[in-house]
Amino acid sequence: MLSFMHAQFTFFQQGYSLLHELDPYMKKLATELDQLVIDSAVEKREMEHKHALIQQRSLSSPQDFSYDDSKVEFNVDAPNGVVMEGYLFKRASNAFKTWNRRWFSIQNSQLVYQKKLKDVLTVVVEDLRLCTVKPCEDIERRFCFEVVSPTKSCMLQADSEKLRQAWIQAVQASIASAYRESPDCFYIE
Repeated sequence: MLSFMHAQFTFFQQGYSLLHELDPYMKKLATELDQLVIDSAVEKREMEHKHALIQQRSLSSPQDFSYDDSKVEFNVDAPNGVVMEGYLFKRASNAFKTWNRRWFSIQNSQLVYQKKLKDVLTVVVEDLRLCTVKPCEDIERRFCFEVVSPTKSCMLQADSEKLRQAWIQAVQASIASAYRESPDCFYIE
């Protein structure tokens, strides 16, 4: 019985010493957790405030669905060749018709996108001179437009009506610019 009591004493003594070594770490963790709770509450309050402002803005002007007041511009004569760039949702051409957010740009008379910022460019439309662009209203999503080429069509969605109009105008301006800059001898003949 005495050896059993010594074994119990040793077991609990070792457990106490191990947990006693963890005591500073547990105190540090509790402090970090308290700070995370405070930061989370502050962020939640800020988000609720932003949400309230957006709701007020949409109630004061219900016909404007745009949530960003930034100036949307495109430049056909940009020195780096990039007419316009930004995030758009692209409907996949697979059977599921899923929507994926990609970084699109119009450059060198082509419509291209990247999955990630440093990924290789994927060409959607090889030559914009052969394309048309049109807004799509009869679809389940808002702010959609379609770029149609002779071989395929690409359904895209912008984040707001203002961005959709800017993208449509940028594609149209790029088409016009491509015709002005490099007329093919086949068309001339």
